Amino acid sequence: MRAYVTGSLATGGLAPFYEAVIAGLRDKARDGGFSLSIRMVDETSLGPDRMVRDQQQEDASVTIFVGIDISHDLAGYFLSGGHAAVLVNGYDPDMRFDCVAPNNFYGARTAGRLLLEAGHRKLLYIHDHTRWTTIQRRRGFYAALEDFPDASCTAIGVANGADTALLAEVERRAKGEAGWTSVFCANDMGAFRLMNALEAVGLAVPGEISVVGFDDLPYAAMMHPRLTTMRVNCLEMAQQAILLAQRRIAEPDAMPIQLECAVRLQAGATVAQFA
Repeated sequence: MRAYVTGSLATGGLAPFYEAVIAGLRDKARDGGFSLSIRMVDETSLGPDRMVRDQQQEDASVTIFVGIDISHDLAGYFLSGGHAAVLVNGYDPDMRFDCVAPNNFYGARTAGRLLLEAGHRKLLYIHDHTRWTTIQRRRGFYAALEDFPDASCTAIGVANGADTALLAEVERRAKGEAGWTSVFCANDMGAFRLMNALEAVGLAVPGEISVVGFDDLPYAAMMHPRLTTMRVNCLEMAQQAILLAQRRIAEPDAMPIQLECAVRLQAGATVAQFA
């Protein structure tokens, strides 16, 4: 087996997430008697030519893509009868490939409901990079809002580590030009950056602003107060991915399966009842 890991995400604030997934893939592959070669890559370098070259150098019965949404040309390469592909922490909306991911829709809906049921009606949503997994988080969060007609939400982006919009929005809140009292961040790094910005302008968490993150990365427990977040079981996701790969080797013509692993609330101290 060969695995390609997103370099753009695995080397930044989400590195602990991808390190945990890779560790799980290695352990489960070894337990199953398979060798697993790991390659961190720039997604823009991935195409049919790269697959052909890598396959010639190192034969693999299954290719695993971790955190990568494969392109149209790359999908065509695997669908043309070459070896199989499995997506980890990714989706194939056309149901052509085996996939395993967290249940992003459910997790984000749970996070949204937590804030809404605590009485918050003016929310802020902070999103990062856009791919199929994060689109499901956005849909889940807004699905929670649909059950509360008196609720409203502002959304801002912090992609590629750019905090310009975040800092501007926090400044607006500090001046009373924005009224949100709670924030859902699409990942824990966004929550960390937000809480730093709030502290800098004197807005207390959770006294004035409640915050929920997503992923429950190790540094969430080091934040003060401890971040309330949605826990993703990276090990279980990795184990299911290897099982999908083994099934694909044994049954090359089997119908594709898409699995979603449950996401659980990790209680912290960053959500307060809105008075």
